[in-house]
Amino acid sequence: MLFWNYKSNYLYEIYLNLFDSDFATEKKKIILKSLFVGEHFSWKIIAISKLCFKEYKKNNFKKVTKFKKINKKILRHKINISQTAKILFSKKFPAKDFWEIIIENEKTHLITKEERDSKEYFYIYIPIEGGYFLNQNSGFEYSIKEEYFLKILDKEKIEWKKKV
Repeated sequence: MLFWNYKSNYLYEIYLNLFDSDFATEKKKIILKSLFVGEHFSWKIIAISKLCFKEYKKNNFKKVTKFKKINKKILRHKINISQTAKILFSKKFPAKDFWEIIIENEKTHLITKEERDSKEYFYIYIPIEGGYFLNQNSGFEYSIKEEYFLKILDKEKIEWKKKV
């Protein structure tokens, strides 16, 4: 079983081989992006927005597969994977720096489309140690663990932060 904070040495070795290859930079980016699919370090959801939280609450914190069209859930990266790949292929990074860049840039907020379009929303951090909302091949994990976490969160006084 791989944990939420697992970092493969092989992934770093592939990065080094890609860096040294004669592939065009765009092809290198595509290959690197495909390696991130389903990895728990990627699309790391570190926060949930107020509107997104309310959508889950309306559904008694059960998995919401379809939000109303206006409030469709989306993920908002701090920096998208194309920009991260551009950074990683600008120069060869040692393993420690490689992972720091990925971990920092893959931080993601779970928000609604409405919030993304307004570019302003309220959110609360999710403790990464809990391994909540882990990346899967398509979308993110939502199990009894996430449901329970949101129910506990609902019983607390939430101090929403503002993202602008």
